Amino acid sequence: MESGKIKKIKIFHKKGEPGKIVPQAECVADCGLLGDRFAKGGEKQLTAIDEVCENWLCAEKTEGLCFKRFKANITVENMDLSAFKSGQKLIFEDAELEFSEEKKECFAECVRVQNKMDCMLRNHAKYLRVSKGGIIRENDKIKAEE
Repeated sequence: MESGKIKKIKIFHKKGEPGKIVPQAECVADCGLLGDRFAKGGEKQLTAIDEVCENWLCAEKTEGLCFKRFKANITVENMDLSAFKSGQKLIFEDAELEFSEEKKECFAECVRVQNKMDCMLRNHAKYLRVSKGGIIRENDKIKAEE
């Protein structure tokens, strides 16, 4: 069973404003993170990215359309999110999140798509549902359900 930990948690309160890094957040079952503007239920209740992709985004010279658009609620370390499929779960001390989509969709108008350049967001940025509510905290250990 793969394991990792939460590196960073962000809540996005209002459109156009940067996310606020918080030490902990409440996951609300079938909704998302309490106080987050994207917490509306559905398949994309919150987002996660792994630290390898986050580092790649910061170093990449050619920015794709989603470099500024994609908003990660959770950044994980020591865990490769590209390996996870829909339905698999991340288990925290108090909460449980389920992967809801295999990969992020790309847009035809993106310069990286038009130039046939790879983008790590496609596989390392993931959408999740809250299957069991509870508190998640920075540095919380994560276990991946196989």
